[in-house]
Amino acid sequence: MSNFVMLDYIHETQEAALGILEKRAEICGEFAHDFAAGKYGRVLLTASGTSYNSCVTAKYFMEKMLRVPCETITSYAFAHYDQTFCPDTDLVIAVTQEGESTNTIDALTKANGLGIDNFVVTEYLNNTCTQTAKKKVTIDCGREFVGPKTKGYTCTVLTLFLMALEAAKACGYVDGTVYGDNVARLGTVLRNIDPVIEKTKTWFEAIREEFVKCEKCYVLGYGANVGTAMEGALKSMETVRYPYFWFETEEFLHGPLASVKPDVYTVLIAPRTYGYERANALFKIMHDQNPHVYSIGVQDGVESDHVLDGGFVDDEDFSVFEYAIPLQLLAYLTYTARGIDLQVRNYPRTREALPTKAKPLQR
Repeated sequence: MSNFVMLDYIHETQEAALGILEKRAEICGEFAHDFAAGKYGRVLLTASGTSYNSCVTAKYFMEKMLRVPCETITSYAFAHYDQTFCPDTDLVIAVTQEGESTNTIDALTKANGLGIDNFVVTEYLNNTCTQTAKKKVTIDCGREFVGPKTKGYTCTVLTLFLMALEAAKACGYVDGTVYGDNVARLGTVLRNIDPVIEKTKTWFEAIREEFVKCEKCYVLGYGANVGTAMEGALKSMETVRYPYFWFETEEFLHGPLASVKPDVYTVLIAPRTYGYERANALFKIMHDQNPHVYSIGVQDGVESDHVLDGGFVDDEDFSVFEYAIPLQLLAYLTYTARGIDLQVRNYPRTREALPTKAKPLQR
């Protein structure tokens, strides 16, 4: 298994996610009970890297279900800068797939010192964060022995969604009908991951020669898909190793648009949900003026091989589980097409000078 590459884990995503959905009550039961029994007025989601992007993606659905503000803050900022805590009513959820992030350990240590209730969302292993946090929720998707996480990202977002859904049920915020509807809709979306993978592979073949030349790119999204854009940009920066920037689509219009020259690529995340009409108008006008504009999602009135018709379900709450997949594949397929060796690190000495893991990855 240690010889797996990103693509292998992307292919494992659907089965792993459906397994988590099936075991949701077991995985999230303690969290749901504690949340319903507590008097929490705010949830603080803290993490780094891909785990932080997971929090940004999950924030809106969690707020919808839990009916309290859910704020995202990087682990380093939480541990060293943030001072506005309410220990009696705050709940900290620290997220870390491997459980050895030094910054997240520091954040949990600070939460404990302040007497703030906390959970860590992490792998099943007895890692440093599980030893530090008061309680734990497991990301039950198996190990991922590569640097750029894919399966783990999707399964982390799903776990956060299900924590919120189970807690809403325990609190009486959703009845059996609404709860069942959410579970059924999630199942429909998650079962569409494998078809999206195959459609994306076919799409990439049509744009391969253009996209392997990409050295500057903006990735844009609305709402929860801002987190998808963040994670998509990060995956390409980790693998293709060129500047990929993310923006909320509206914020892109407030300045960054002026920097889009002919050699700058733009990828729009465009589900037929919130913001679609604006995204469609932006794609059309940019597509007419720039040769390197692409869309993850159908664009009304446009027929172009730059548009991925992924057969998306486009659920208003759960589109994030479909739209992350093409961006993960875009990173993998682009870096492999360019012949980049991920074992050769840029700035290899930074790992020793600035450690980010308390322990090496356990195999």
